[in-house]
Amino acid sequence: MPFVFKRMISFVFLASLAVIQATHAQDRPNILLILADDMGWNDVGYHGSEIQTPRLDALAANGVVLDRFYAQPTCSPTRAALMAGKSAMSQGVLSPLSKINPAGLPLERRLLPEYLRTAGYQTAMVGKWHLGYRQAPYLPTSRGFEHFYGHLTGGIGYWDHVHGGGLDWQRNGKRLREPGYSTHLMASEAVSVIEKRDTHKPLFLYASFNAPHLPNEA
Repeated sequence: MPFVFKRMISFVFLASLAVIQATHAQDRPNILLILADDMGWNDVGYHGSEIQTPRLDALAANGVVLDRFYAQPTCSPTRAALMAGKSAMSQGVLSPLSKINPAGLPLERRLLPEYLRTAGYQTAMVGKWHLGYRQAPYLPTSRGFEHFYGHLTGGIGYWDHVHGGGLDWQRNGKRLREPGYSTHLMASEAVSVIEKRDTHKPLFLYASFNAPHLPNEA
């Protein structure tokens, strides 16, 4: 997953912790962290790809591109490092977590949303979790996120939201059967979270898209 958003693990984590040092809520910026899944180096227009990515090209042109960072090539290890600010290997997350795995990201790790929530942030996640599925303590709403919408496992169907024969689509623990393409649904939820936030408190929103991960369903 050698894409710019996925190579900012230590930078984003340390920068977010620095934000926590601010004294007043109004001094703390809102944080929107966007993650793309299995997106390659040459899958963006600004690297000369035939794939058209005008929005990402604009972000790159007007922001800072970190081009000497490296990440794990698969789902769960990258997410584990991003959320905990430590290498995936040190946490024992060496490959994508199976749906039948009883555990997830080690519970003794304090995660980025937990730090930010302690500092007075509203914390919300939209999209793909893939850091624990079968037990409640490993779910995003047990790891610092006040709001979660999306799926807990890996490569769900973009249209039916099914993984491994079972529906994997929810909002805050309530299973949902709703029509729509997952990328569009996640984007709409992210916008809704931003619009409905408490403007008196800073917001941390983790938008973890499953695209362009398999299956290939346009």
